[in-house]
Amino acid sequence: MTDTPTPAPLVLLEVDVTASDIEAFNMHVGCGPTMRARWRRQYIMLAATTAAIVVVWNWLDAGTAGFNWYAHVLVPVAAIAIFFAAVSPLNLAMHRWSLRRGLRAQLRRSPGKTYLGPQRIEVTAEGIAVTGSVSRGVHGWAAVSGLQETPDLILVMLGESMAVVVPKRGQADAALEALRAAVRERAGDAATRL
Repeated sequence: MTDTPTPAPLVLLEVDVTASDIEAFNMHVGCGPTMRARWRRQYIMLAATTAAIVVVWNWLDAGTAGFNWYAHVLVPVAAIAIFFAAVSPLNLAMHRWSLRRGLRAQLRRSPGKTYLGPQRIEVTAEGIAVTGSVSRGVHGWAAVSGLQETPDLILVMLGESMAVVVPKRGQADAALEALRAAVRERAGDAATRL
């Protein structure tokens, strides 16, 4: 049996992923447009369901003869709309707090050796390989759904809420541009959808 030589990677990056990088990724995804739209739909559905229940309850309680559209529909629906509009910013702030709290609790339970610390990211014709101190993961190009960036990170997205996190600090601009180009070329249309 002959060993075939491993082809040289198209892009090779040595990065150091910190807890703040993972927190920034969680905040980017958890508060990004896709998740905010999903959250907004759920919030509106909850408000509409609550309003419908209140109106039906009032109709059943008052009966057909005693039903007053103003008192039993307009006032309760307006009150529910005002309540949900007032609580919405607080709910978003609590969502951000909850994301941070969840990540910190996870890091206390398991120190994150699999995704924190020094990592070697290799981009090859087959996909992206991430090698850390205790693990190695290989993601084929079919798994890559796009490329997103924050001021400090490049995120090679693997679906809506998973990514290969690439901190920009300490990396040459040419290497980061080569990573962007390789992902866009190989992930095809998926890289431009996000």
